[in-house]
Amino acid sequence: MENNITKEMEKLKKELHKKKEEVHDLKELVKNEIDKDYPSNLEDFSERELESQLDEYLSLLNKYVDPVPDKTSITSHRRLIGTPVVWIKRIFLKITKSYITHILGKQKIFNQKCVALYQNLIIHQKKYHDKISQIEERIGECEVHLEVIAKKLEEISANLDQNRADTSPGKPDKENT
Repeated sequence: MENNITKEMEKLKKELHKKKEEVHDLKELVKNEIDKDYPSNLEDFSERELESQLDEYLSLLNKYVDPVPDKTSITSHRRLIGTPVVWIKRIFLKITKSYITHILGKQKIFNQKCVALYQNLIIHQKKYHDKISQIEERIGECEVHLEVIAKKLEEISANLDQNRADTSPGKPDKENT
């Protein structure tokens, strides 16, 4: 049993490796990224998908509230001259620190207000969603009551028509005959 599982795992690993190579070959052929982010149509999302996206965006906003760079955020992608470039960037950051802190301090306050507003909007949206659900339930109950009342009115109307037919002037009363 364990032998079969091990063989199956090895087979799956080989297939996965082969697929990765095919994708890598395609990337080399195209010389560009194959998968790209395309904007989604939010109207097609379900409520659960919208809520998860709201939560994802909120965590992203919380992550980037403070725009002031620190020493660890300064990097370089260059191989040979990367270290001197990082060193120059850090010196430039030290020289302009007071000005950057002043400007980005205002940006940080703005970002915090935006995140607070976004959280507030999410809370309001959830409350209104709950209220709409309650209203829909009440409307459903009212529709059921209306159907019951309509049936009763039909019965009463049928009974009135029956009584009118029974007491119509063209028909002799049983008491008079």
